[in-house]
Amino acid sequence: MADKIGRYEVIGKLGEGSMGVVYKALDAIIDREVAIKTVKLVDGGQTPAAHNMIKQFCNEAKIAGRLNHPNIAAIYDVGEQANSFYLVFEYVKGITLKDVIVNGNKIQINDKLKLLIILARTLHYAHQHGVIHRDIKPANVMVLEDLQVKVMDFGIAVLDNQSNKMDDTGGVFTGTPYYMSPEIIREEKTDKLADLFSLGVLSYEFLTGIKPFTGANFKELFQCIESKDPEFPGRIDPTINETVGLHVMKMLEKDKGRRYQSAGEFADALEYYLEARNKSQSATSLPSADFNKLELIKMLRDRYLFFSDFTDEEMLKLFSLSGKKLYRKGAQIFKEASIDDKMFIIIAGKVKLLKRDSHDGKVSLLKELKSGDCFGELGFLNNSPRYAAAVAETDTVCILISDTVLRKTEPYICLKLYKNLSVMLSERIRRDDETICKLTQDIETMSSATL
Repeated sequence: MADKIGRYEVIGKLGEGSMGVVYKALDAIIDREVAIKTVKLVDGGQTPAAHNMIKQFCNEAKIAGRLNHPNIAAIYDVGEQANSFYLVFEYVKGITLKDVIVNGNKIQINDKLKLLIILARTLHYAHQHGVIHRDIKPANVMVLEDLQVKVMDFGIAVLDNQSNKMDDTGGVFTGTPYYMSPEIIREEKTDKLADLFSLGVLSYEFLTGIKPFTGANFKELFQCIESKDPEFPGRIDPTINETVGLHVMKMLEKDKGRRYQSAGEFADALEYYLEARNKSQSATSLPSADFNKLELIKMLRDRYLFFSDFTDEEMLKLFSLSGKKLYRKGAQIFKEASIDDKMFIIIAGKVKLLKRDSHDGKVSLLKELKSGDCFGELGFLNNSPRYAAAVAETDTVCILISDTVLRKTEPYICLKLYKNLSVMLSERIRRDDETICKLTQDIETMSSATL
């Protein structure tokens, strides 16, 4: 094992595959642990197989570089050393979803669904950026301590506008057999719906503990995938709700036109089920947190322009569709860089917004919020990563407004809130642009005066 790869000091081996070795290493310049994926070329890199490996390596670097998402392992560097190419990635501390399944780790059903929602929204992000992963499986998903996930290994990913039935893989199937879609087996054009089938297989296996399709050999396995429906998930594990089972089975439709047409739709379906379940549970378990709704409506209208044109009836409808949750003092409401679809209204207690410095890790207080304050609007609007963390400063009760629930039940109210939030953000961007322009002009003036 080499002591150094490029400027990186090798700490140990993380894994080994047919194409190369993955190492854990240290970037001593900025004191950061990284993962280095190496590709060892044979025969001086002159054979067709070696050329294909180089092409695949470059493809992974380009695709990973265009994706910037907190649930996708970030790429930092690329290089070549001693007839070996290497990619430097974010080092992720966790275990693969495959190990979670094999080891039988006990995870509550609600937490399993939350993990699948995060994974689906991450895949949706990749598809929105034109990237088809083509190897979605439990071994390529890292699970972190807080049940966040990191999608790994874009080694055989392609851009949507470049995919075709056999592409550049030398006439062999792409992906892992157990997770292949029927259209890949039939050697048809690969699109994002093949990823959705793979996500459905992963979801089934994660929820039930068993693979939906099996066979004594590849021929039997592929016949099973193409022609047989797996047993309904609830019959394998009675704790899996029928609605959840139906959502998963829809992802496993042989006819891709009958599947969900985006990973975002699958995430929405699970989110809607989970929100309804949590709302019904909180109605019986949440300690009394009485508040004057009309008084709160007036306060919200006065403080926030995006509520200013809502009628009392619309606001009351908004409250009725939203959940309520108690956060004990010190509890984290959401973490920085996390993703969900909610905005929050405090009806009792106080909340701190905290930001961690990306260089020295120091945490600073951005803002203190009190009863009647809203936060998390951007998450509601576009599921963007949280800019800061939110922590309950005291025992706090919040109203949780879910974008998914609102879109599915009251699209008019949701559209109205979208529009108002967009206007607010546009105005904020305009003010920021004016500030930047003024600063630029001041710098230019100072430079001219100096000259």
